[in-house]
Amino acid sequence: MPYVEVNERKLHYADSHPQGAPAGGLTFICIHGLGSSQNYYFPILPYLTGKHRCITFDTYGSGRSPYTGHEQFIETIAADAVGVLDKLKVGKAVVVGHSLGGTTVSHLAAQFPDRVLAAVAIGPVHPTPSNVPIFEKRIQVVSESGMEPMADTIPNQATGSRATPLQKAFIRELIMGQNSMGYASLCRAVIAARPPNYAAVKAPFLIIAGDEDKSAPLDGCKHILENICSKDKKLEILPGVGHWQCIEASDHVGQLIADFAGTIGA
Repeated sequence: MPYVEVNERKLHYADSHPQGAPAGGLTFICIHGLGSSQNYYFPILPYLTGKHRCITFDTYGSGRSPYTGHEQFIETIAADAVGVLDKLKVGKAVVVGHSLGGTTVSHLAAQFPDRVLAAVAIGPVHPTPSNVPIFEKRIQVVSESGMEPMADTIPNQATGSRATPLQKAFIRELIMGQNSMGYASLCRAVIAARPPNYAAVKAPFLIIAGDEDKSAPLDGCKHILENICSKDKKLEILPGVGHWQCIEASDHVGQLIADFAGTIGA
């Protein structure tokens, strides 16, 4: 399995085109959310990999990237994504992020504008103090009982009315595959998160939201859209979809991102 060493972290990744993006194509780097892994993106990759290079990776302490005790923050996840691009010799990329990863792409676009061609935020979470007790409770639960309580509740609570049993089973498996200490460290990153400098974001920006998403409500997505300073910004809302958009509505999400890619100059 391919790994890269970035910022004293060993990160597992996949690369659809290791030799570089196809002629005329773009490079994407995809950052998953809490309790997930790079596999979250695989249902939408067929819409992109025919024309574009797609790099997915397990963030530190998630999936197959081992947790070794380092604390992490939104800023360190963003720095790790840049480190992956450096290791794979990619100058600029379209950054895609889900949930916590959606918050991260705003930080990336604000802090590393020379590395970001465009950004796609899927169910991005706008940090607010109301998130703190939720994630403090999650830390307590997984510290005492492991990942199973999360896996038994989140697939039903965080999906929309269109979600199928198979989709919920996929989400459950993603959650069960987490290291509980790594998961807790990401919960602490959520608690410590502050709103990105939205005003510094100038790259083309697409937000994809589920209209039944309780984890990243539409009000937060609209706030992000209003404060992003890109001249090319758009919010797409998926009916009947909750917080796991790439799994619940892969065809719709994949096509939206493919269409968005067609508007971006390399």
